[in-house]
Amino acid sequence: MLTSVTIENFRNLDSLTLDGLGRVTLIGGKNGSGKTALLEALFLFSGPDLPELSERVNGFRGLPTPGREHIFRSIFNEYDTDKPIRISACGDWGNGPRTLDIRVQERSGVAAVASNPAKSPGFGQFSHSQVVGDYEVVFDYRHDDGVEYTSRAWWGLDELTFAGPTPSIVSQNILQESERVPNRAKSFLMPPIQRIDPKEVASKFGELQVDGEESRALDFIRPLEPRLRELTTIVMNDVPIIHARLKGVSRPIPMKLMGEGINRMLDLVLMMSEARGGLVLVDEIENGLHYLVQMDVFEAVLELAKTYGVQVVATTHSMECLMAAYWAHEKLEALDDFVFYRIDRINGMAKAVQFDSEMMETAIELNWDTR
Repeated sequence: MLTSVTIENFRNLDSLTLDGLGRVTLIGGKNGSGKTALLEALFLFSGPDLPELSERVNGFRGLPTPGREHIFRSIFNEYDTDKPIRISACGDWGNGPRTLDIRVQERSGVAAVASNPAKSPGFGQFSHSQVVGDYEVVFDYRHDDGVEYTSRAWWGLDELTFAGPTPSIVSQNILQESERVPNRAKSFLMPPIQRIDPKEVASKFGELQVDGEESRALDFIRPLEPRLRELTTIVMNDVPIIHARLKGVSRPIPMKLMGEGINRMLDLVLMMSEARGGLVLVDEIENGLHYLVQMDVFEAVLELAKTYGVQVVATTHSMECLMAAYWAHEKLEALDDFVFYRIDRINGMAKAVQFDSEMMETAIELNWDTR
């Protein structure tokens, strides 16, 4: 579990340090303060051998993959790739900090890329610049035991077709070479609005069923729908889809018709079960949740986080959400597991202020706007 983190030259964060992280950490702050960037930095740090994540985080924001001349630049502060990104953190592993340095450099000596060269007889006549990008992003990761790992990613073509005299691009993607970090824990990032493939949801739920843990998913989302009796997978048009059986309703209802909040919470419990021992990052955790159920949700989040050994870091714009999180941990006598930070901009620089229990109680009593 991470206990502290420092982020330099990432997105709109010149330098930001959080000196204490809890089992459940909530992040507040105005728009543009750097809350989402903080989650994205933690996501990259937890995947130090997956440099393609540097573009995937743009996809979470709805941005398309840019052309090869501008690839990877948007994650750098002010798009300045001359200043490398550094993300370093300490944790309960106790062997000093782990550090991820991210840089962009020209890519040289790259062979042409094709998904099936044997079926591409004219492939050799095309130049390097037509096939792969000119730049690559490099992840240099130093583990707490002093071992260093280097991975890289670049823009390229997934596949070319050669039906005619000239090739046509079927798709383009981020390609990578990874030096795998052993025993690395999983992490997941949930954006404010998320649409997960129903087949993927059904597959993850099936893993819970195999482990005999589907009741945890039911207990987690039942505060949002008290009539919920059972979750079941039904195959429709060859697509497995999770359905809910409700008291008083004869026909099972597809979960995708049950509302944004209940689907986000189902996705969240499935992520937590898969990220055992790892990190789950949630942007705007209150989205789709009525304020009256948020305290129940945070009680369930803490219980599952402890059960699966997961650390949860989430952002919020809601005072009701912050109060619900605090009261849930207070009710469970687990305030030591809860941390709240507010990120502010001071002279243009992001600064994180931690609220201890006394500050939280005062803020709630006096109705301070701590979001």
